[in-house]
Amino acid sequence: MEMTKNSCSREIVVGWHDCDIKGDFRPYAFLNHTQEIAGEHANILGFGYNDLIKENHVWVLSRIMVRYLTHPGWCDRLTLKTWHKGMLSLFGLRDFVIYDESGQRAIVATSSWLIMNTQTRKIDRSTVFSSAAYMESTNRDNNAIEEPCGRIKRIPEMEYVRTHTVLCSDIDFLGHTNNAKYIEWITDSLGLQFLKEHRIAEFQVNFNAETRFGDKIDIYKKETASSQTGCTLYFEGRRGEETVFESRFSFTPCLP
Repeated sequence: MEMTKNSCSREIVVGWHDCDIKGDFRPYAFLNHTQEIAGEHANILGFGYNDLIKENHVWVLSRIMVRYLTHPGWCDRLTLKTWHKGMLSLFGLRDFVIYDESGQRAIVATSSWLIMNTQTRKIDRSTVFSSAAYMESTNRDNNAIEEPCGRIKRIPEMEYVRTHTVLCSDIDFLGHTNNAKYIEWITDSLGLQFLKEHRIAEFQVNFNAETRFGDKIDIYKKETASSQTGCTLYFEGRRGEETVFESRFSFTPCLP
């Protein structure tokens, strides 16, 4: 791992378990790698899990937007870089870039994080944002994606796809569904033939509420744009009347 005052980088090799049926780097594998490096970077700077948990606080991912410039695949050697961009309202902003072996950008992402109280399970204001460690390590002017990761517009008349019951394997050690698992649920709702014929171009997710073991999440979908150049699909996860996540996925067709 390489560390500077304002950023953190590590090399990764795309493993067999990181790949989909086409051999492409899975979206939820990307999230697994990004949450690890985000945690490591925050710990090194003094406002990560090891520091926050002393006050019953943890970082939780609230929003993320990911854009694919190319499609890394099996055995590719990549460099994953992250930096944080300070505070916006209650959000801590953090960006990510994956570089290929030639140093070109392959995947870019911007994300928004909140601080949750592990006792109340509610979002808390924290002194971490005003700490010297946080302010001095801010890299506000460097953007992986220029536009911020905002709210996804609610889409009417979505179609029911399936119900997922939250499993033991979905739960992380904070006692809730890990953020990458939501992407896995969405992928499983697309169908194998669709995944064979399409490649992801961009996705955005809003994580609105925690889900726990045994929760039944109804997954809904709507296609809003489709042409020879690609399609855009919206997904929602609902627990009863509550929307627990919203997402937008854009795909391009695979070349024959």
